[in-house]
Order: sequence, then C-alpha cells, then structure tokens
Amino acid sequence: METNTLDSTKFQQISEETNFNALLNSYCREFTNWSRYIGIPKYDEPLANYLVTTNDRLHIRFDFTAIGFEVYAPLKFYADSGRHVFNFPIIERNIDTDAINPLTIYRFMELAIQFSTQEFGAVDANLVKQRLTNSVENLEAFLSFFKQNGKPVNFAKMSFIEAEQSLFLGHNAHPFPKGRSGFNSKEELFKYSPETQGHFQLAYFLISAENIVEKNAEGFDMTDLFRIELLDSNNTEIISLLDQHPDYKVVPMHPWEAQHLLTLPQVKAMEQEKLLIFLGHFGELYTPTSSVRTVYNASSDWMLKFSLHVKITNSERVNLVRELHRGYDVSKLLKTGYGKAAKAEFPEIEFITDPAFITVNYKNETIDGFNISIRHNPFKGEGTEKNVTLLAALCQDGLLGQKPRIVNLIEEASISKNKTVAHTAVSWFKQYLHLCVAPIVGLYNNFGMAFEFHQQNVMVELDKNYYPAKLYFRDNQGFFFSDAKAEALEKASPGIATESGSIVPNAYILPKLTYYLLINNILGVANAIASNGLADEKNLIDLVYLEFKQFENSDKTGLIDYIINRRSWEVKGNLLTNLCNIDEASAPIDNPAIYREFPNPLTKYFFSENLIKPKTNEVLYSRFFPKENVTINIRPFNIERDLEMVHDWFNQEHAKPIWKMDGPIRGLELFYRTLLPNDSSHSFIGEINGEPTFTIEPYWPMRDGVGACYEALTTDYGAHLLIAPTDKDKKFSFETGQALMDFIFEQPEVGKCIGEAAVESRAMHIFVTRLGFKLEKVIQMPYKMANLTFCYRDWYWDKFPEAKAYAMLKTAQFETEEI
Repeated sequence: METNTLDSTKFQQISEETNFNALLNSYCREFTNWSRYIGIPKYDEPLANYLVTTNDRLHIRFDFTAIGFEVYAPLKFYADSGRHVFNFPIIERNIDTDAINPLTIYRFMELAIQFSTQEFGAVDANLVKQRLTNSVENLEAFLSFFKQNGKPVNFAKMSFIEAEQSLFLGHNAHPFPKGRSGFNSKEELFKYSPETQGHFQLAYFLISAENIVEKNAEGFDMTDLFRIELLDSNNTEIISLLDQHPDYKVVPMHPWEAQHLLTLPQVKAMEQEKLLIFLGHFGELYTPTSSVRTVYNASSDWMLKFSLHVKITNSERVNLVRELHRGYDVSKLLKTGYGKAAKAEFPEIEFITDPAFITVNYKNETIDGFNISIRHNPFKGEGTEKNVTLLAALCQDGLLGQKPRIVNLIEEASISKNKTVAHTAVSWFKQYLHLCVAPIVGLYNNFGMAFEFHQQNVMVELDKNYYPAKLYFRDNQGFFFSDAKAEALEKASPGIATESGSIVPNAYILPKLTYYLLINNILGVANAIASNGLADEKNLIDLVYLEFKQFENSDKTGLIDYIINRRSWEVKGNLLTNLCNIDEASAPIDNPAIYREFPNPLTKYFFSENLIKPKTNEVLYSRFFPKENVTINIRPFNIERDLEMVHDWFNQEHAKPIWKMDGPIRGLELFYRTLLPNDSSHSFIGEINGEPTFTIEPYWPMRDGVGACYEALTTDYGAHLLIAPTDKDKKFSFETGQALMDFIFEQPEVGKCIGEAAVESRAMHIFVTRLGFKLEKVIQMPYKMANLTFCYRDWYWDKFPEAKAYAMLKTAQFETEEI
C-alpha cells in the first residue's frame, strides 16, 4: 500500500509538471509580459537569498507586477523554436511583501486568468480550472496505467497503431494536453482512450434513408457496406430488423457518442416516429487512434472518424458538414488528371483521403453527432507493420525515465549508418526537410494545395536505416486551396468548393500554412532533436532557412518571402482560445481561434552574436584616432563590474530626460538581468584611453519594438548611445559616434544601421546626419514620434574613407590570423 501511495504521489507530480511545462509554453507563445533573467542579483536581497539555494541561473521572469506578483521559472532549455523546457519548482514573489513561495500550476493559471482579463475581459475561471484539473488527472491516470500495463513507447521501430497509442504526454502546443472533458468516469476514459489501448465494438443505428445524406467518391454507398457487415453477424434479431426495413440505412457510431445521441430530443423524436432504430453494439473490435474519435481495425479497409461530444484540447470533436465535404472534394480531385499530376510530381507525400461521409437530418436540420467521415486505411494487411509514426509522438518527451523516441531513433540510425550521433541527427533532419519542404512548396505553387501539415496530421514512414522515407497526410478538416488556382480547380472538379468553402484567399493561407508547417511541424522536429542534446538548435534553424531560401526566386505565391523574411508569424493562441471559451469546431470559418504574433525564428540566420549576444567580456573593438590622440575601446557590459557606474551615468541630469532610466539601482539591475540574456539588444561600455566614458546599446529590430513601426529587414541593426562626461574636452562625441558605426559595420550580418531619435531632438538629428544617416520618414513609436534614419555601410565609408581603411586593415589582419 505504501509503494502504491508513493507511486501515486510521483505520478501526480510528473503529471502536474508535464502539464505545467505545456501551460508555460502556451503562455510564452501568446503573451509578451516575460523575459529571460540571468544570474543572482546584488540589490534584490529577497530574490538573491532564494536563488543561492538553487542551481538554476537562467529563468524566465513573468511580469505580473500589474497585479502585484512576478514569477520565476527555471530554464533547462530555451528554444527559439518555441518550446522551452523548465525545471521545478517555480516560484512567485509578492511585490508588496517580497514573500517568495513555490508556485503550483493552478496558482499560475489564476495569475494568467487575472492578467488576461485586462485585454480580453471576463474569463470563466471555474471552467478553465476544471479543464486544467481534468488534464492533470487524466495524465496521472495514464501514467499509472503505463507503469502497470504499458509497453515501451520509444522503440525505433513501431507500427502505425503502436505509435498512435504512444502519445501519453499529449500535444505540447496545448495548455491542457490531456484534456478529455466529457468522459464521465475513469472506466469511460480508459475504454475510449488510445493511451490505454481501449477497444470496443461499434454501435449501430438503422435510419430512414430520407433522413440521411451520404456521399462517396469511390462510387458506392458506405451504408450498404455496413448493412452487409451486420447481415454477416449471424444475429437473427438484427437480420430480421434489416429485412423489415430494406430501405433504411445502417449507420455505425462511436459507442460513447451513441449514448449521447440517444439523450437528444431530436433522436428521441425520430425513435418515436420510427425513423430511427438503435441496434446496439456489434462486430469486430475497434481501437482509437491518437485523435481519440478516429477508430482503427487492422483488418478493415476503412478508418472511421466520428463526431465525439468530448472537449479534447480546444474543442468538442464534432465533424462539421463543411469539413465532411472537404474530404469528399479532395478525394474526387485526386482522381482527376489535376490530382494525379500533383501526386506524380510529389510522390514523397501520400494523402490518406476521406472519400465518404454520412450525415443524419431531422426536420431539415443536421444532427451533428451523427456526422461521420470515412477514411482509407493504408495500414492494414502488410501495412500494419510499417514503421510509421505520427509526428506528435516522434516529438514527445521521455516517459517515466525512458529515453525519448527521437533519441532512440537517431541512435539506431547512427549505428545503421556507422556515423556519430551528432552527424546523424543533422543528416536525419536534413532528410526530413528535403522530404517536407520542396513538395509542400511545390504543391502550393503548382496546384494551390495548402494543407494543415501539423504534428497530428502528418505521419512519417521510416526506412530500414530509420531515416525519413515518406510522409502521410490525413485530416479531412485540413484541406484548403488558394483562390489563385480557383479556375483550374473548378475545371478539374466542378463545384469543388461549393459546400466546403475550401478555396480561400492567398492572404488567409500564408499565415495559417506557416503556422502549421513551420511552428507546429518542422520546428517541432527541430525542437525535439535540439532539446534532447542531439544537435545545436541554431544550426537546425539555419538549415530550415536555407531549405526555404532556395525557392525564393521561383515562388509565385509570396509564401517563401513570408516564411523567411517576415519579422513575425502568427501562432494559434490555444491558451487564449480556452480562456475565452472559443470552441474551434463551432466558431466561424474565417476566425476559428485567436492568433498572436510569434517572432520568426528563421531571421536568426542574420543574428549578430557580437552585437546582441557576445560570448566574451573582452574588448571587441579598438581604434586609434591620431588627430585626437585617443584610443577608443568597446567591450561588453559586465553587470558585476559596471552596474554602479552606469547607474550614476543614468542619474545625471543630462541623461534623465533622454534615457528615462534614472531611479533606484535595484530597478536598473532588473533591467540588465533581463536585457543581457535576451535577443533584442545588448549593452557595451566604451573607453577612451582606458577610461569608461560612454555606453552603447545595439539592438536588432527583428526583436526590438522599433521593428514593428516600419518594414524592418532581417539585416537591420541600430544602436543607442549615452556619453557620460559633460566636459566637451572629455566627450569626443564625434569620434565616439564613429567608433559606434565602425563596430556595427564590422559585423557581416549588418546590412544597414538605423536610427530613431525623437523628432524634437535637433542636436541628435544633426549628429547622425554628420555620421552619414539620411532621413527615411517619421514614425510613431509607443513613447515618441521619431525620425527614422538609415545609413548603409557604403554611405558611411564614402563619407569617412579612413573608417573604410581601418575596416579593410582589420579584415586583412583577421584573415592573416586565420591562415
């Protein structure tokens, strides 16, 4: 009994921490009141006293000071790809009392709810907490089941259904990864869940043909097939009923949904009017796939995707009529010359289509619980043993001490290829990119096909060496087409989008396709590889950039430009969708969820580490100005060495109105401890003849707020400058400005330098003009109206040939040292 109690406590802790990781990541994607925080403070004694008792030196600080709190979450792995890994415990600090306490997942949700109401209004806090509790309790139950009954979920080779039923930790892009609100008991949960290999007979209804609409791109009625299956059951009572109603149609149903349907007034009325007869449960056993509502039998030609009035992640999983038509439309299209050409040109992707559907109507209204999508099953017979895995399972973290599957997979591949694990991880990812990017870009450009290639919809078939060999795409909901190809699509398959609404504007597609393909899919794979220490995340993201970059000139849709050059993408707000109680399934087609801006990770290809993330505290720039007889050095800001000095500088009268960073040193320390580890800006100290006299803060508009105020390029960089001395004989202002420009243009990632001085600052306008800047336009920033000025390297060098000579000499010296 004691062991069981200990296991229960352990499973509860693991479940809470897994859900907490998912919740924190959802919050980070959807809100901006957070930043990285580095080190142990000197002037914040309460926080310092706590942090010295831990081994964590890098945190994410969630700024809830507007509601009286701040939260510190220790970072195990920070990810540009979008999913961080956190350590525990997480703490909160009361701003008024400085009291620091461990933070539970439920308390964090309270803070998130309270904070979100400032932007989104009232939130049903009780409902959100119920969903969170449901997810935590479900995962705890699944972990207990796995410990007692489960087989490993991380083998390098796994069958389709083994992989489908291995996703114990859920979708890490959702705040409630194991939410199953609707199942009424643990017995129901286990019977109908893939994690527990639930299995069950299907329920069947006999329904008047006049109340049914069905279509099948394969050319026959699926209800006839279901009737034959029941006639083969040898159940005399059922056979008698079928004989009595030869014109009625047989409709299978998920057994849980069947019980739900029987409680509905419309269904009860149909029963009374003899339009519908519930037959009971018959036939072979089916088992759920990872989506819960789609069921599989290894001997059947079909998988059945039922409606299920259970809240799973973001919505009750109900098939909408327009989605049923999408599956049918695509199935028809792929049989045409147009569709066959697409499949022939890009055989790397196999579409698992949903050619048939069934709906039931009563008094001209569809009863959505009966809506069924019927999908081809390529994983039957010999196909049952294919090494095929859904992407979400491949990206899953390790379970109860097991290695994650991606680790085992890469290790086995390295043995097979006789290469190092590090080499294999990168080459495996390259192979995945080749398999994914060119076909998907080509399908959109050549055929207007823009499908939701996210982790749940994409499956990867692995070859004998455990490398990606083929992709499968499924999901009748996720088929969309560009209006640029509307004429060709209509010609190939007349009426293709009449019922489905699947032809949509290119402007709508670009952010959605980018979200599903990049954020959810490709970067999810990169994250799984990098977070497990198999490869460097920056290198993987650079590979993604280069893979898309090669199609920039041939792309006709704007997709590539959007993916590689745009400052930010759109990410689905799964947390906000729940906080605002939006059900994606029933929301309007043009606005099914809340989307938020997400920093484009691919722009990091042009990230200047020397300017924003220097890896040294040593001098990075030094130049002698002979006329003035001064040497100017620039080195990175060192918080232990320089904090008190710059605090004095910022509190000088001439600095206060411009920088607005005067005040207590504790606040300035917080500023630097969040500035230094982040990607928007950095701080440097300038020395003239060895004496610190100025500070510069280079910034990158791709991450800095100014980038949202104009059409920023990935190669734009800017800088702020504070010269401390007021004595004109010590300032050397112009030489300092030249040193700043030299230092920025030394970096090969820089295309142009920008400035954004306040319009009323005439002196600064004159200063930057002397340095070679030209006025582009006036922009409105959150706190000022600013003159946006540009300066290119050639402009600066043309104005100051000696600066060019200095740069050329330094480059030559560097190349000599390299040789």
